[in-house]
Amino acid sequence: MFFKKTNVVIPNGILKIYNSDFSNCDSLRSITIPNSVTTIGDAAFSSCYSLTSIIIPNSVTTIGSKAFSNCKSLTSITIPDSVISIGEYAFLNCKSLTNIEISENNETFTVIDNILYDKKEKMLHTCFSKKTNVVIPNGILKINNGAFSGCDSLKSITIPNSVTTIEKEAFYSCDSLTSITIPNSVTTIGDSAFSNCDSLRSITIPNSVTTIGDMAFSYCEALTSITIPNSVTTIGDNAFCNCDSLTSITIPDSVISIGYYAFDDCDSLTIQCNPGSYAAEYCNEYNLEYFVTPDWF
Repeated sequence: MFFKKTNVVIPNGILKIYNSDFSNCDSLRSITIPNSVTTIGDAAFSSCYSLTSIIIPNSVTTIGSKAFSNCKSLTSITIPDSVISIGEYAFLNCKSLTNIEISENNETFTVIDNILYDKKEKMLHTCFSKKTNVVIPNGILKINNGAFSGCDSLKSITIPNSVTTIEKEAFYSCDSLTSITIPNSVTTIGDSAFSNCDSLRSITIPNSVTTIGDMAFSYCEALTSITIPNSVTTIGDNAFCNCDSLTSITIPDSVISIGYYAFDDCDSLTIQCNPGSYAAEYCNEYNLEYFVTPDWF
């Protein structure tokens, strides 16, 4: 909208900053938002590469999806107690953001150790800083879409037994993550949840998971083997595609649906499953080699 502006003062009386209003304004360094604004739309300030800080006034209730995504120079943001909704990926790739202030009176959100939590949803919303080790507090039920997406310094994470859902792209492109243990409370691994985790060598999937989403482990180039527990019924499209080092996967009889290209370009892969199982039928249909699991005999 204002591509060459460096400083903007929005006049009082404006109620909404619309979707993509300032998107790609790469010269914008500062903006003053008046107390009349109630909504910051989707991608409103996306890719404002020069924006370093912003104070959101105590009139704003909604921050849209990707509102500040790719603001790579943004170091600080103040969120008032009026904000009750923050959209998905609102701060995606804000890798310089280390100072997040949220009013203690905000009934919905809180920040603990530079991680944004939704208190009402009991959800880990967004990890801001370049953290290497994270321990998620007990009581959190869900890891949000893209919560750790692009956190390329993350090496280890401890997930408590309260978490039931790992949403889509939750750990997308966490390049330094080498291993992860999913607790026995999780039932769903979302689409692309661990996609492009280049260093991920091992993962433990518990006997509580029923669904492995589309592209959930795609392009995990260091992953060598995985055992699917007998609670899983669905493996999504491209779930393990382009896992170049994957040599072994065991698929139980509980699996009744395997998506298109689930193991595409896994050139070294050996699949273990039982004769007559859905997995065996899938292998036959797509000309994939499989071996009978040892405990079948």
